[in-house]
Amino acid sequence: MVTPLQVFHRSARAISAREFEDALHSVCRPRFPPAFSPRHRHIGCAISGGVDSMALAFLFHRLKQEKSLNASVSPNEQFRVGDNILGKVRAVIVDHGLREGSDEEAQRVAHAIKTKIGDMVDPTIETINWESELGPGVDPKTHPSIEPLARKLRYAAIAGVCQRHNICSLFTGHHEDDQYETILMRMISGRGYRGLQGIPNAVDIPECYDIHNVYQSGYLDDQESTSPFWTRMPTGKRMKKYLKYSLRDQLDPQTLQYEIAYGMRSDGSQYFNEYQRTHRKWGDYPPVPEVDAEDGGIMIYRPLLGFSKDRLIATCEENGITWFEDHTNADPTFTPRNAIRYLVKHHQLPSALQKPAILQLAARCRARVAAEEAEAGRVLERLYVHDLATTAGTVEAEMPRFRLPGGPRLSRRSSVWRKKRLIHYRTIAAIIIRRLLSLVTPNHNLPTLADLDYSVSLLFPELRLPEEKDTPTLQGEPKGYMISGVHMDPLVQPNGSVRWRLSRAPYQAKTPAPTLRLSQSALASRFLKEPSEWAWAGWTKWKLWDGRYWIRLRHRVPCPVRVAPFEAVYQKDFREGLLLGQKVKHKELLASMLKAYAPGRIRYTLPAVYAETDLSGFIQGNESYWLQPPEHLRRAAAGIAEDDHSTPTPETVTTKQLQKHLTKEQIHELLWFYKEWEDEQAASFRDYDEVWEESRYLSNPSSTTSPQSHKNQRKLLALPTLGLSLPGIYDWVQCEVRYRKIDGDLLRRGTSWQRFKFWRTRYAGFRLRRRETLLERREWLGLKRREMAGEVPVSVADAFRSD
Repeated sequence: MVTPLQVFHRSARAISAREFEDALHSVCRPRFPPAFSPRHRHIGCAISGGVDSMALAFLFHRLKQEKSLNASVSPNEQFRVGDNILGKVRAVIVDHGLREGSDEEAQRVAHAIKTKIGDMVDPTIETINWESELGPGVDPKTHPSIEPLARKLRYAAIAGVCQRHNICSLFTGHHEDDQYETILMRMISGRGYRGLQGIPNAVDIPECYDIHNVYQSGYLDDQESTSPFWTRMPTGKRMKKYLKYSLRDQLDPQTLQYEIAYGMRSDGSQYFNEYQRTHRKWGDYPPVPEVDAEDGGIMIYRPLLGFSKDRLIATCEENGITWFEDHTNADPTFTPRNAIRYLVKHHQLPSALQKPAILQLAARCRARVAAEEAEAGRVLERLYVHDLATTAGTVEAEMPRFRLPGGPRLSRRSSVWRKKRLIHYRTIAAIIIRRLLSLVTPNHNLPTLADLDYSVSLLFPELRLPEEKDTPTLQGEPKGYMISGVHMDPLVQPNGSVRWRLSRAPYQAKTPAPTLRLSQSALASRFLKEPSEWAWAGWTKWKLWDGRYWIRLRHRVPCPVRVAPFEAVYQKDFREGLLLGQKVKHKELLASMLKAYAPGRIRYTLPAVYAETDLSGFIQGNESYWLQPPEHLRRAAAGIAEDDHSTPTPETVTTKQLQKHLTKEQIHELLWFYKEWEDEQAASFRDYDEVWEESRYLSNPSSTTSPQSHKNQRKLLALPTLGLSLPGIYDWVQCEVRYRKIDGDLLRRGTSWQRFKFWRTRYAGFRLRRRETLLERREWLGLKRREMAGEVPVSVADAFRSD
């Protein structure tokens, strides 16, 4: 038997289809594991024309070829990217226009994809419009921060293509050498071990924080569509049977019987939300449903981080794929990355700074961060999240307690050992605080762990460093403070424990408040029509308000409408307007709801819908909006001849008379008359935007007094998160609100202390809470006590007494 010789090839090996498939499976994890969809979905590839992106496009083409041969398999067995079956590949080529011939180069890249790769990869060229960003006549090359601006516009252009083609998975060609260069740059800048992890293999798309259906949003729209990509409907008899038996254990037949007897809802849906707000006592006001939280968006995946650039070159050369080199990448003075690349290529670095050592360092940093995150997840099981109210953007939580474990006898008294363990626990506590801040903060970038040292010392007294014991701000009762746009308010409980309420920090009086403005409806759509006949304008795009709420509006009123923070100066008029409705039981409804859902200064961070003028008159039908036309037009509308001087001119004419008797020239004259009239109204407001901001400079949002000129220019119409609006305003102005994406894993772990009481309805503690809640609901719904011998007990409380 001849033993084959071991031959070591020094040249790089091309990437096989199986290797690329394994890389995709390791990177593209399901985003919604319970969801299932048999539909194919397009994916996107960011193509620059370099060897890395061209190799990525070819590998997808070859993978599609192999998987298309097995098209007869069931949807459960087909290849998936994330949650959906792999569909067509859309190659996005962005032309920055920063150098000569960039448009021709983009065309050549698209042509190479069509001819060399195949029809399974469809190229799309997007050109950046610098004039819309910098203005006409401005050379983008002279911009002081051209590189970050180009990056932002590049991602925005790619996001636009993904929106048009309903793409939620975007792939880039970052490879192992890019990872090496990135870590070297971060080491030079002095980053810690968390920064030395390198480029993540899966992340939400950056630089698109305010674009809906792109950044952490779009899931609710998908679920409301007729054919959603993500569906949670049970598939098959086995799944339906499992749900049937799991839901059976969550209902108490005896409780359901008494609720049906008292006229309450019999579908059992109230059981599934009963664990929320169990500590809150309802007053004489209706419960408000929580604002739905968004999810989804575009994810960026980097499956080539485990392959070197040499292997990508070998893949393109072996399969005849052409690529294009950017000559600016060879200039070491152009960017810091080019300087690092030149240094690595032309100099012999020490072994500790070479690629194998640096990549091993990054792997150790990732393992350390993963271990810390896992430990923080275990500690979150002891975190008590008492209430998350998306109506006001607040969360109440009781922090877990840490205990330094006892070590061996020789090391128990070691100060070095205890300090090392203390620093480690402080890192875990900082991770918990940062995850809590992510539920409320309006900022996209969370504070670093180093910035949370004071928060850790204040929220976790047992983790204070020895040198912090004499710090004056940490002595005595805990005090509230602000960090990252969040107000941390301590709530001392009767048993001595401290519950922290996290809410949006109040807006500063001399800083611009978050505002969304929608202009008035077009005059042409309202001309010669009564207000009840005005057509609706279309829904605006979803806009991110204050970094917390996604909001969209539509209206048919003749003045601008805007969303701005609630101010106390408009509270009295809004309360009096609510008294006109039929839903209000007493005049303190607004004050009671604000006290329950947005106490203190939290209410001044709620989004409110305002109108530029008072619309109550013509909305309620008490006044006519249109100004009477000039005298000669009124005479013409009344059918009076021009030479008839004996007939008096009517004081008023109707729109039907104007439509019937006016000529085409007179209608144009009337249209111009109304246009000038509305322009004069707008001018009388002294530039609405300046007045709005000026009122914030002159008065505090919590103040009930404001300059009368400012007060008369605005009218509070609705508080959409609380479900409060003036009677009849919904027929004129409509607003939809959603909360941004929240950390579901934190809520699942933080509410684990309630699961036993929630899922096991026969538990005594849960029965007690159900008893109190039913009594409160009965009082709110106005149900009278009645005695029905043999059918229903004397009171609801009697129904829940143990036998």
